[in-house]
Amino acid sequence: MLKISPTQLYKTLHSDWSIELKEEFFKAYFNDITTKINQCKDLDNLCPSIEDIFSAYNSTSLNKVKVVILGQDPYHGKNQANGLAFAVNENCPSPPSLKNIFKEIISSCLALEEELTIAYLGPEGTHSEGAVIQHFGSSTSRSPRGTIEDIFHQVRTGSVNFGVVPVENSSEGVVNATLNSLADEDIKICGETYLTIHHQLGSAKKFKLADAQTIASHPQALGQCSKWLDANLPHAKREATSSTAEAAKLSKSQPKTLCIVSSLAISKYKLHQYHKNIEDSSFNNTRFLIIGNIEIEQTKQDKTSFLIQTDNQPGALIKILEPFNKRKINLERIETRPSRESLNAHNFFIDSTGHYKDLKLKQVIADLKKLGASVRILGSYPSDL
Repeated sequence: MLKISPTQLYKTLHSDWSIELKEEFFKAYFNDITTKINQCKDLDNLCPSIEDIFSAYNSTSLNKVKVVILGQDPYHGKNQANGLAFAVNENCPSPPSLKNIFKEIISSCLALEEELTIAYLGPEGTHSEGAVIQHFGSSTSRSPRGTIEDIFHQVRTGSVNFGVVPVENSSEGVVNATLNSLADEDIKICGETYLTIHHQLGSAKKFKLADAQTIASHPQALGQCSKWLDANLPHAKREATSSTAEAAKLSKSQPKTLCIVSSLAISKYKLHQYHKNIEDSSFNNTRFLIIGNIEIEQTKQDKTSFLIQTDNQPGALIKILEPFNKRKINLERIETRPSRESLNAHNFFIDSTGHYKDLKLKQVIADLKKLGASVRILGSYPSDL
């Protein structure tokens, strides 16, 4: 195990900072710091590496410094920490917090040019609005809509720039209204975002939980928190609402009513929060699709969504999967449902890795058409996984 010393650290400082800071390296406090570092059991995994600790100093001359930005701590993923705040090395996956920073920067810059309007499943304060903020940042105009079908309509008519719609939940399965609209509308999938679903217990006015008479929320939220509610609030009646945000509004108008809502709703409706993250499963997430009227160019980590229609006959699914298997293309999702256009046809919603402009997927599409299948590309877009 490599030990470090003040002298060794000083030698990694190559800029004009070395003149100003030289004395600091040999003071008692700095020696204490290196002693404590050397006492760490896993020194080989020190973040950042010794050579990168003073990257910020070596990158910027002392006499050119105008602003100092301090990061709370280095990114601790493998090969991520490089001595610079809010940065990772090239070709290293960005941690979620860094992605969020760049999303907010991009969102703010775009808002200065032309404000984006995003339609989502309302009302305000739902997890769908949270998905909009997660993907586009907070500097957008958000338009809550009453139904998924209306979101598609808003996008098709150009009333909004993009729509954000839920397509599947890890606990509840697929969202049929979204799949039906994808089949019916000539709209492109432009992206995706996975939102981890956390449920918060709140109310408009604070009271003792033992006095609670009703717990209101969307049926899915009530179901996803049922074990926690059974154990902690077995006496309270459960009332289903059209959304978690509507439950927040009900808590304001109905006395002794608790609501299960998102953290966004807690803030937006100024609710008192009793407990955080009361969901029964910590692996509860919803996949949202970004829909629009534009085509997304290739990246190095793409996903393509297909709608493939075949005659309803034995072996139909195996036949359309073979071209993907032949070229070793991974399939991430397969959904099947009867066609609403013909009693003798089936629709297969398939997500594969790659962009439809990639050679292998071009070959797959050609093979599928030779089999007599109807192939529609719903969109190629960057994968969020």
